[in-house]
This record gives sequence, structure tokens and C-alpha cells, in this order.
Amino acid sequence: MTEQKTETLTVWQRVRTWLRGPVLVGVIAAGVAISLSVFGMVRNPEATPVNLRSLLLVVVLAGGSWGLIAWAIATAAVEAGKDDVPN
Repeated sequence: MTEQKTETLTVWQRVRTWLRGPVLVGVIAAGVAISLSVFGMVRNPEATPVNLRSLLLVVVLAGGSWGLIAWAIATAAVEAGKDDVPN
């Protein structure tokens, strides 16, 4: 009889199968940008009011822009590494 192994993937393993390479770099950069922006909002509430609209703007502007830029740079680096060097 053959014994079948049922592998249960953890949440981190499932995320790692979906997020690879440049996408992972973009998501990490977006997460760092969002967390630093939220920290800045909480630390200095006189500069930016802490409300739902401000938090959504932080997610869209800081996370989106830094995530997109980091993804684009990582994608360009991967594509540049794929170029064949002529002999």
C-alpha cells in the first residue's frame, strides 16, 4: 500500500508561493512605507489629523507609490540579469 502524505501549508508558505521575486519586494516596500507613514501620523497629530480618510490616503499614496517603484526596480533588475552576454 502506498501511504499518501497530506501536506498542510502554513499561511506563510501559501503566501510565499504567490509572492515571489519583484512582487515580494514591492509588497515589503509598501508595508514599510505604510507603517512609517502611520507612525508619523500618530507621532505628530498636529501635522496630519488621524482619521479614516488620512489613513486611506497613507495606504494609497505611500504604500502604492513605494510599492510600485520598488516592484519596477526589482523587475528591471531581474530582466537585466536575464540578458545574454555575447561571447
